[in-house]
Amino acid sequence: MRDRQNSQKQKMSGIALIATAFGAVAVGAFAIGALAIGRLAVGRVTIDRAKLKSLEIGELTVKRLRAAEIIVSDTLDLPESGASPRIPS
Repeated sequence: MRDRQNSQKQKMSGIALIATAFGAVAVGAFAIGALAIGRLAVGRVTIDRAKLKSLEIGELTVKRLRAAEIIVSDTLDLPESGASPRIPS
């Protein structure tokens, strides 16, 4: 009887160990997937129309800008090829 109980405990211990191993693999795979998604870069975004009341961008590089009205609250630096390299507010 005692051998049977020990045998069942060993089986349960083995099953618990296997389940723990599968859980660890699943958690690791999830973490690796999250890291991969975090490193995704957006290559191109196209927006046809947008209306924004306020927008603040820390750093922005623009190749071409078409605007009906631009209000500068601080200063605007333009490349050397522009007519005036600095436009005060």
